[in-house]
Amino acid sequence: MSTAYGTESMNVNNQQLTRMYLENLEVHVTAAGYNQVWTDWRELDYTPDYNKFYLICEGEGWLKIGDAEFSPQPGEWFLMPQGVKQSFSYTSGLRYTKYWCHFTARIGERNLFDLLQTPLWIDTEQDSGPIELFRELLKHHKDSALTGPLLVKSAMLKLIAHYLERSAVTPQGLRPAAVSEPLQQVISHIQRCYHRNLTIEELAELAHLQPNYFIRVFKRQFGTSPIQYINKKRLEEAKLLLATTNLLLSEIGDRVGIPDISYLSRTFKAFTGFSPSAYRLAFSPEQLPVNAKKPQQ
Repeated sequence: MSTAYGTESMNVNNQQLTRMYLENLEVHVTAAGYNQVWTDWRELDYTPDYNKFYLICEGEGWLKIGDAEFSPQPGEWFLMPQGVKQSFSYTSGLRYTKYWCHFTARIGERNLFDLLQTPLWIDTEQDSGPIELFRELLKHHKDSALTGPLLVKSAMLKLIAHYLERSAVTPQGLRPAAVSEPLQQVISHIQRCYHRNLTIEELAELAHLQPNYFIRVFKRQFGTSPIQYINKKRLEEAKLLLATTNLLLSEIGDRVGIPDISYLSRTFKAFTGFSPSAYRLAFSPEQLPVNAKKPQQ
């Protein structure tokens, strides 16, 4: 299945912003199941503090999400976001049978679906992936094994990823929600000038905020601090240069804004698990001599 990342449907800035959100995503599953609803399945105008996925397998009923009303059909997968007024009801005829889960998905203090614009439903016709992923989630959700919580999180992340990938190829597409103009200027400035000695004061001035308050606002919006974001950007660029060029480490340090080679080496290894030279050998196979072995982590 194709994804939106790297396609014409998302520009570079949107891709970078979306990836930043997803890299800092924390999920927690509060409930999950597969069952047929009762005839009294009904609740009106309530606002949950968690997100919900409903994958309709058979039956009929009614949903309202915000101001939008739906009569979901088998094969349709619905997202009911946290903090949005909702209603649902059994109508008549065959009751719904559905896979479902309640979950939180946060970047810092924000809900993922406040930060990304996604459709409220997607059609899963001829796609067995969602059912398999729900089954995986339910299997681990009932498991009392020591590693069960990790496996539940892994399954939930796969479900979210599948939903986002399918969302990206719908007419509505997948887009980051609007970021305030000052914060957007900050992100654009970092993308252009990460190799410079950027300061919190400089970035805070762009955002028209006091430095300490700016740090809190940035972390609340993006799930990471400004300095962490800048350092990650520098190290990602260093990875690219190591893998695609023959530049000396000192030249790479100058290009990415970390001219202290010793500090760059330590930070790079902490970030990747490889020294810069080992990373270059591992990910630039054309530079390896015949019969040479790639270094281990």
